[in-house]
Amino acid sequence: MTYPYGPDPATPYGPDPATTALHTARRRSRRRLTIVLSAIVAILAVVVGLGAVKLYQDETGDILIPALSLRAADDPGPDPFTRSVALTNRLDLPAIAPHGVDDRGVRAVDGTAPGLYGTTGAAACDTAALADLLAGDPAAGTAWAGVFGIRRIDIPWYLNTLTPVLLTADTWVTNHAYRSGVAQPFQSVLQAGTAVYVDGAGVPRAVCTCGNPLVPPASAPVGDYRVVGQPWPSYRTTNIERVSYTVHNTTVNNPGANNPGANNPGVVNTPAPLTQLTVLDVVRGVNVVTEIGNTLTDLGPAPAGMKLPDPIAANGPSVAGTSATPEAGTSEATGAGESSAAQAQTDFGSSTGDAIGALTFTSDGQGITCTLPSTFDSGEVAADCTDGSTRTFATADLLFDAVTTAVNASSDRVWTVATTDGQTLTVTSAAWQTLVPATETTATTETPDTAESPETAESPVETEAPTTTESATTTEMEPTSTVETEPSA
Repeated sequence: MTYPYGPDPATPYGPDPATTALHTARRRSRRRLTIVLSAIVAILAVVVGLGAVKLYQDETGDILIPALSLRAADDPGPDPFTRSVALTNRLDLPAIAPHGVDDRGVRAVDGTAPGLYGTTGAAACDTAALADLLAGDPAAGTAWAGVFGIRRIDIPWYLNTLTPVLLTADTWVTNHAYRSGVAQPFQSVLQAGTAVYVDGAGVPRAVCTCGNPLVPPASAPVGDYRVVGQPWPSYRTTNIERVSYTVHNTTVNNPGANNPGANNPGVVNTPAPLTQLTVLDVVRGVNVVTEIGNTLTDLGPAPAGMKLPDPIAANGPSVAGTSATPEAGTSEATGAGESSAAQAQTDFGSSTGDAIGALTFTSDGQGITCTLPSTFDSGEVAADCTDGSTRTFATADLLFDAVTTAVNASSDRVWTVATTDGQTLTVTSAAWQTLVPATETTATTETPDTAESPETAESPVETEAPTTTESATTTEMEPTSTVETEPSA
């Protein structure tokens, strides 16, 4: 007998019940796993989305993850201070082993290390031209000088303490763009081959292709930044160098004191700035010794009251920390120039000084800079501001100890200061100055008909892009009673 439909009672048709149960259990397990994984993906998507909203917020720029902007050697970038004064951009550098030691994702280097910088055997930058360009644009010159806490009339003398060299490695700096009449800081990596000026501590201080002033980079890990810009073929994050806050392998724990004393535990005596650097001749492949500064001649007598930055004391990290404002001219620049406690810390252009020389804050989307006099001779001091107003501050609030105490007390390291009429300003950038005694200022202002008269100062400015050292000297002779300090932004 046959059974065309249905199982044979002796040999059941179809799968074994145990096998069927096993397959069913496996299908259910896979289904549960799929559901769980889908839930996890959905949760992560929400978290990432919320994180993006928090970090990038919206187009107001209130909250932005800070940017590390890449700058090619021949790229002046948006909003340069001047036209290029570079005399070379050597991109075909020989293979050079990385300097320094691993430090927060990049390489920390001593600015005075032999062979850290390069030369072609000829001047890398036209120093006289840079002095003339900054003299010919008083607003840019004032903003440039403010980064270093000096006056505009002091610029040629400060430039004469610097020497032009080539970067032999991609280098992290705090760069500055000239925007809205002020120096706006941003974290930047300059490509190897870029011509820059360095000071007696081997710290980069200006870019020759754009005139932008430089200060040491923020001390945060590179991972705290999003890299923006087009990487060059040799770009590697792990090969980026940043000048460390050391001199001759000796840590400077107190950048405000040159000789703290051997009896102060944890603080070391720091040497004087160098007068020579050992640099790599990139043409011959050998190290050579070059003199620091003295590229300008016939500068004449220095302006009265001139106090140039100490390279050792100024060799410290940017106060901007990890919250550098994104650079203008890129899609990441939304909200640049705006300030809030959540977005940016106050940036100071130089490490030390007696008091604030200038400060910048934002009002109605506009950056306003207020310049303080070089003498504080009463309990209140009036500042001239770029919006045409005068704002008065309590002198005690602007002194170094008071400012640093206020910044350290802020969880965001943002400096806020009140005017005497009750207005509270959130300062985005400021510059220190060394106060001039009242007697010195009086003596200066009572000397009529000198080379620093206003008539003498302004007439040469009308010349077009002078390139001689003498013209730079003449145009800078201005009344020393006028403070030409701007913030570092």
